[in-house]
Amino acid sequence: MTTHSTSRRTFLVAATALAATPVLAAATSATPSAGAAADPSVDPADDAAVAAAFLRHWDDAWNRHDAHALARLHTADAVTVNRFGTVVTGRDALEHALGFLHGARGPFHAVTCPPLHLLDVRRLAPDVLVLHARWQNPVMHPDGTIDPTTLDDMIVSYTLRRSGTGWQAAEVDLHNVEPIDLPFAHAGQRP
Repeated sequence: MTTHSTSRRTFLVAATALAATPVLAAATSATPSAGAAADPSVDPADDAAVAAAFLRHWDDAWNRHDAHALARLHTADAVTVNRFGTVVTGRDALEHALGFLHGARGPFHAVTCPPLHLLDVRRLAPDVLVLHARWQNPVMHPDGTIDPTTLDDMIVSYTLRRSGTGWQAAEVDLHNVEPIDLPFAHAGQRP
């Protein structure tokens, strides 16, 4: 049975993760290439610069609580999966969710987050970059409230697609990190 409270919680959860769905508005020009890093004409530094600029734009829009600017960082058909497993499809739906999350009654209306930290970027095709970033975001409770004093460690994965002269997020996946000490979890660690 879905109650008003359950529906609101589902919306909040979906909207929360959506807010973490950024895209770069073409501040850098990565060299198009046929293939990924194997192509000598592709400079990995260009890809890293695109990724870093995208993350800066996202951090800025997020901390200004600008749902419209965040939504513009996405393709019209973007898909975001938040840290709670909620899927949001399309820029319009994302902007609506972000508008609530960052609006006067939303859980993030007065919260700023530390900047995203680029972990990895690689080119999958001439117009497609995949990047992974570390992020910290306030813990969200089942009732849709947040605890701004306690942060979840997260990884955000973005698939960026070149659009005209810029890059936009076509896919975003946010997930909380739950560290575990397995033999393959750390470089140099042996079973």
